[in-house]
Formats: sequence, structure tokens, C-alpha cells
Amino acid sequence: MAEILMTPEGKKVAINSKEDVEIYSAPHNPPNTGTSYTAGTDLLAHKARSGKIYFYTYRWSMWEGSQSSYELLTDNEAKQFLLEKAQGTGYNGLGYSGKERAEEYFPGIFEEDA
Repeated sequence: MAEILMTPEGKKVAINSKEDVEIYSAPHNPPNTGTSYTAGTDLLAHKARSGKIYFYTYRWSMWEGSQSSYELLTDNEAKQFLLEKAQGTGYNGLGYSGKERAEEYFPGIFEEDA
């Protein structure tokens, strides 16, 4: 199901978390196995008809009564999100496919620049 998000400029972006590219997927656990991974934030990329890529987060929870939410991010915010997920975990926090997608959308993201 498509959701409409608004850019700061007032443009409508019709996202669909089922069809858009998932760059980072937070770990999931069924509620009956503990509470470690019963809520999380995923990062997705949506390609608009104009060809522009919009990044957004999808905050989800398995807790009854919790509302899921979406938020558009700037390119820099999306990059920072990925770097934070990778920090301290090597790339394990992103998984192999997440690392590849991060590098596809942000070439050189994990290269040393110090």
C-alpha cells in the first residue's frame, strides 16, 4: 500500500515499503521469543518518476497498539544512518546485501577519509 510523504519543498512522494529498495532491515524476532528485536527502523530508497531517489525510514513495532511511521531523510541523513548501523559491528550490522546496497547508493561510504 502506498503512503504519501511530503518533502520540505511541498512535493508529494508516493512510497511503497513493499516495492521500494530496502537498504537496511532491522533484525526481527517474533514476540514470543523475547523482546530484543520486536521494534526497529528500516531504511529504504524510492525512485520517483522524475528519477530522483528519496530515502526514508520505516519505524515498526510488533507491540500491540504501536503505530508504524515513515520519515523522509536527506541524502546525508541516510548516509549517517548507515554509518551508525555499521559502526562497531564491522559490516555485520548491515549484512552483506545491506553493505552492497549502501555502496551502490553512496559510493565510497566505507572508505577511510581520515
